[in-house]
Amino acid sequence: MSTIKFNAGKVQYDEDTKRCTPLPHKGTITIKPSADEESFFDFIWTPKSSSGLEKDELLIIPGDISFKQVVSCKTGRVFALTFLSSGAKYLYWLQDVGDDEQLNKLTEKDQQIVKKIQDIITLDDDEDMEQESELPSETETVKQEQQFTLPILDLDDAFPFEVLQQFIDELSEEEFAKFIEDNSNDLPETIKSNPTKQGFNDLMRSGFFQQSKANLSNHLKRNNGSGFLLAQLFKLNYQGEGIGNFLQALRKSNHEKK
Repeated sequence: MSTIKFNAGKVQYDEDTKRCTPLPHKGTITIKPSADEESFFDFIWTPKSSSGLEKDELLIIPGDISFKQVVSCKTGRVFALTFLSSGAKYLYWLQDVGDDEQLNKLTEKDQQIVKKIQDIITLDDDEDMEQESELPSETETVKQEQQFTLPILDLDDAFPFEVLQQFIDELSEEEFAKFIEDNSNDLPETIKSNPTKQGFNDLMRSGFFQQSKANLSNHLKRNNGSGFLLAQLFKLNYQGEGIGNFLQALRKSNHEKK
């Protein structure tokens, strides 16, 4: 496959108003075969100037991605790149000159770009049959697109300290002892030798724990294969790159153990 490259900007989505606002900064999307994972693709959005916006570096896995126009947006040609397994969504607007009267009308060039992307994100028939049961139904996919769920940007978004503390505090003494026993390989000796809820909460407040969580978040956000390596390490069913997919793998693993 040859590299797909086109001009596009990022879109800001407001959860409260459900409104998409195209940002004025110019940028470029590049899609090319991944050098690290065979049959996967690198999706990179790069700002053209010092806009202060960070580069998007995502790993595309055929069958787990949709790329569809947001038809409700009438002020530009906005597309949503959606990870079907997690619901994570990235919004972009096409920046090449379009129709001045119908701002959301795709040009012939736009349609060619969309077709090329559809060709690489669509599974072959054989692969589609194998993975059909693992993918969301059409109804579920439509619901995901309507919700515009934004990606989890940090593990703190999913596991703020208050939530973790509440989880620990609500455990009975027997449940807490079992929790410590099940996770003993990952806990420091100070906790294993004197397992108390206060001691565990203090550990979660510690700079070491916070730094370790931040480092894990950064590795997962790079979408450079870290999710695959961590899935192998923790013996999880790999769901894709990124924090959302890693959490999805953890949830599935926990559900299977019950």
